[in-house]
Amino acid sequence: MYLFELDSEEPLVAKIIAVSDQLATDVKLGKITPDWTVEDLLRYYSKYDVVLSRNDLYNMIKQPPLMNYITNIQGDNVIFKGQKEKPVNTEPPPAPEDQQKIVKKMAKKASKK
Repeated sequence: MYLFELDSEEPLVAKIIAVSDQLATDVKLGKITPDWTVEDLLRYYSKYDVVLSRNDLYNMIKQPPLMNYITNIQGDNVIFKGQKEKPVNTEPPPAPEDQQKIVKKMAKKASKK
């Protein structure tokens, strides 16, 4: 963190930078795991009197200062800088009639045992 960042006209921005920098440092040092959900992150910020909504967070990761710490939000998971993104399952779920067939097959197998 740079001193000029703390001299910002917006005290909330300075607080976000300080809290985000502390979070990134703790993740790098292994003090906390990088597996965070959006709710976890919002609770972490609120613990330091930075109250954000989900929409605020989604908008803020696209611009500094948060874009320097968070790469993406996948579903409900927060992906920090340097952390690998999890592969997205692009396979559609089975159709309801297929699900019924699967359940019947499983029941048939279970009844044979």
